[in-house]
Amino acid sequence: MVQELKKIWAFGIPYLKPYRFRFVLGIALSIFFGVSNGLFVLSINTLFNRLTPAPAQTPPVAQIESIPATGTVSFEKRIKATLKEKTAPIGKAFQAASDEWLPRMGQKITWKQMLGGFSLLPLVMGLRAMASYFSTYCLTWVSARVIRDMQVAALRKAQELSMAFFQKMSVADLYARITADTSAIYAAMTNGFIDTIREPFAVLSILISMLIIDWKLTLISVCMLPLVAVPVVSSGRRLKALTKKFTSLTVTQSGGLLEALAAVRIVKAYAMEALQLRSFREQANLGVEMSVKTAQTRNLLNPLIEILAMLGIGFLLIFVFSTSAKPGNLVAFLSALLLAPLSIKRIANLHLTLQMTTVSTQRLEELFSEKPTVVEPANPRPLHSFREGILLENVTFSYGHTDVLHDINLEIPKGKKVGLAGESGSGKSTLINLLMRFYDPTKGRLLFDGHDLRDYATKDLLHQMALVSQDVVLFNLPVGINIGFGKENPTQQEIEQAAKHAYAHDFIMQMPAGYDSPCGERGQLLSGGQKARVAIARAFVRNAPILVLDEPTAALDSRAEKEIQTAIDSLEEGRTVICIAHRLNPSEYG
Repeated sequence: MVQELKKIWAFGIPYLKPYRFRFVLGIALSIFFGVSNGLFVLSINTLFNRLTPAPAQTPPVAQIESIPATGTVSFEKRIKATLKEKTAPIGKAFQAASDEWLPRMGQKITWKQMLGGFSLLPLVMGLRAMASYFSTYCLTWVSARVIRDMQVAALRKAQELSMAFFQKMSVADLYARITADTSAIYAAMTNGFIDTIREPFAVLSILISMLIIDWKLTLISVCMLPLVAVPVVSSGRRLKALTKKFTSLTVTQSGGLLEALAAVRIVKAYAMEALQLRSFREQANLGVEMSVKTAQTRNLLNPLIEILAMLGIGFLLIFVFSTSAKPGNLVAFLSALLLAPLSIKRIANLHLTLQMTTVSTQRLEELFSEKPTVVEPANPRPLHSFREGILLENVTFSYGHTDVLHDINLEIPKGKKVGLAGESGSGKSTLINLLMRFYDPTKGRLLFDGHDLRDYATKDLLHQMALVSQDVVLFNLPVGINIGFGKENPTQQEIEQAAKHAYAHDFIMQMPAGYDSPCGERGQLLSGGQKARVAIARAFVRNAPILVLDEPTAALDSRAEKEIQTAIDSLEEGRTVICIAHRLNPSEYG
């Protein structure tokens, strides 16, 4: 458990620093809560031992004689005498306070003793409850913000990675790492922060209080504890393996579900509902089986610990009856043995939780350890404007197998329109990906105004370009915001002016809320021609000197294509244009 705890804490500590005050306060309160368990046991012992009348005569503590260090006196007696001698002042003060504030059987009760006897246990339990509440509040407050920061950092890391990363990791897997895995760590941190600090101190304070009362009874009571370790360790290993399988299954199932819902039109067109439902049910059945196994493994520990606790109590009762121990000691020990299993169960469950959480921690560590294949320059060259042109020198590129582009040379002067045509798979879109530096060439180089693209910051480079693609991506946000994505903090006037240039203003104003009307998920509330106009308006807002057209009219009918082409012609004026098309009009490009 220690190793798993170290990994989770090492992963989470950098996110804890901004909230260290509440974190430390929560830990301090958790420690007090743990110690309060021992105070409660000692309070029980003190109260119930005062139910018997005081001895007729008790020799003063000061009269106790020291035992010689040598001779025939047993080691045990020597230790007892030494401890009694060292703790005599404390014992005397405690006895005096007890006589003043606690009642005793056979003696006249005063108002102080009445108040003390009535309020001692409620006071200890009240302080214990308040410490528990505020420690839980502080640590939950911290954990919630730590996980929020962790999720933001995970998304930021994913955004920093190159396009090659998204080819090897599915969206469902990435989504699970950012949401489900961080949520698992949140649960472990929320309970782990509390139980890691609170429960060991609770067990330790109970053990110390039991040792103070009677060390022999303590040894008998704890003889069952080592037996708990074996099932706890084996259960933890089993849960870790189950969690790995369940996480993999969940990612697969989520990915299939997202694909089915995103492609519902095709699913219905080919009547594939039954097939997808059968596949989903099969995966869900596996999930049910693993969930049941997980629940069995986790829930088996609690009754096991309770049985062992009752066995300890049984041994304790036999010992008390055979040795005539004080009744107050018996009551105190019974209270301790009722409190201790609660803490032991939490520690055992914490071990299981940590074993499961290490899987999520490893998955997030893998994400954060990823390095972008497109590396940003340490000292990027300033790029304020596009002045000369673009040059490809002996460019070769491969996605990992055969070359998609091989030894390409191409010059695109500023202000020129260049058309790229070719059959599917010939590398047209790949060339655009290289130009926008989604990838770096395997060999050769791309020059932008005479300098390698790798000398510029990608953000500065992309500010010089606007992309209009046949695969129009719109978000489930107002149409005005979708247009405004082309520029950072555009004004409403700029958005409307861009829409007018793209011939989109009229249909937007006919929508229920105008520019505040939602586009729907993936823009499904708009037609193909309307989505294309919104994409062109987005490019107008950007007002970049280089326009990249990736078959923007390929999916439109002839009428819509002519309307969109008019808007594109307006957008192309005064810009360098790179156009990919399945057919080209030679008179338009040079």
